[in-house]
Parts: sequence; structure tokens; C-alpha cells
Amino acid sequence: MAAKEAALAESVAEPNPLATARFLAYLAGGLLLLGLFEPSDMLSPQAVALLVALMVVVLALGLAAALQQSGAEAAEFFAGHYLLPGMAVVVAAAVSLQVVDWRLHIADQGLMAVAIFGSTYVTVERVRGRRRPGHEFLENAALILVLLGAYVALLAGVPSLGLRVALIFLASFMASYTQLSGVASEQGRAVAGGFIVSLVATAIGFGLISAQFLDLGRLATILLVAWYVNTGMVFYLLEGTMTRNVFLEYLVGIVICVGLVATAILTH
Repeated sequence: MAAKEAALAESVAEPNPLATARFLAYLAGGLLLLGLFEPSDMLSPQAVALLVALMVVVLALGLAAALQQSGAEAAEFFAGHYLLPGMAVVVAAAVSLQVVDWRLHIADQGLMAVAIFGSTYVTVERVRGRRRPGHEFLENAALILVLLGAYVALLAGVPSLGLRVALIFLASFMASYTQLSGVASEQGRAVAGGFIVSLVATAIGFGLISAQFLDLGRLATILLVAWYVNTGMVFYLLEGTMTRNVFLEYLVGIVICVGLVATAILTH
């Protein structure tokens, strides 16, 4: 009888996963509605900046509330929990400022909401100790979606080469740190790994942008694949778990990058 009561009390105290998913879906939906007001023909640039800042604050407060429900340990602040959804808000705003078609704007904000829900749901579930095989795929998909949007937005909307390179470094570092911080044994390794990946991505971006023979789509794709390959290889090398199969997997990514560059040169 006592064991039954204890199990009942534990089930009552444990947050309901469906309720959490519903709350995070409402949070992503609310941010989607706010993001619909971002086009420059509706608000001034200053008002858009304030709106984006408000969305980031709402996101942080909502995620913090969801994490608070997971227990005392989850209440401890960790920047890695907020980086990916925060990047989604900022990147979606940057893309929206460059599109004219309202359908593309709605699609952009919809993808932002999907990335926010996916990343926050995985974060909350991991904090609660509930790890599922699909969580890693969901987080990786959200991260790749946000990073690709960041590369496209900065390559299309930033005319200065120096600012482009700096933003490539910043976006690559934040994405790499987000990816590595959840699995690295020490946060120092995540920072070091993110720094290495960012330097490589920045060097590749600087070289390809300076060469001026790649279109925006190919350039963004090469940067994304190069980031993915470098992030994976740096992680396995830092952890000392690099195997032949893992190396061959990332070698395919390198071949894809080389192929994209070669086809661009031949058709230039």
C-alpha cells in the first residue's frame, strides 16, 4: 500500500510531457504571431528591433518556466539551453527583412516556430532525464535549419566582406557550441571545439566569397556542409572516439563540398 501511494505521488509530482509539449507549442505559436509584424512595410526598423528583442525575452521567460517545472536542478541557468531558439528568432527576423512576398514571410516565421518548438522540447526532455533516439535528430534538424537561414541571410543582406566574415564566425561558433555543449564531457572542450570549427568555416567562407564564382545557394550549402563535417570531426577528435566509419561518413561531406566547388568552377 505504501509503495503504491509513493508511486502515485511520484507520478503526480512528475510534470506531464504532453502538458509541457502543449505549453511549448503555445509559446512557439505566440512567437509566430508576433513575428508576422516584422516586415519593414508594417514597422520601422527601430520598432522591428524592439519587437525582436521582445520576442527573445518572451522566449527566454517561457523556456525558463518550462525548465522550472522540471525540478530544482533544471532551474540552474545554462546559456546553451537558450542559444538555438534565440538564434531562430533573430535569424527569422533577418530573413523576413529581405523577403518581399508575404507568403515567404509566413513560411519563414513558420519554420522559426518549428525550430523553436523542436529545440525547446528536446532541451526540456533532456533536463528531465528522458532521452529518446529521435531527440538528437530533432535538435540537429532545427540547428541545421537555423544555421542555413543565418548563412543565407548574411550572405544576401550584408554587403561588407569584413562584416560577412565576422558574422559567419559568430553564427558558426554559436551553432557549434550549441551542438557540442550537450555532449562534451567538459564545457571548455565545447568552447574550444566551437572556436576551431568557426575558424575553419570563416576561412572557407572568406576564400569562397573573395573568389566570387559561387552563387548564394551553393555558397550557403558549402558553408553548412563544411560546418557539419568540422563540428563532427572536432567532437570525435576531442573525445578520442574517432573511428574509421565516422571518418568515412564525414569524408563524404568533404567530397560534396569539393564537388560543389568544382562544378561552380567548370560552369563559371
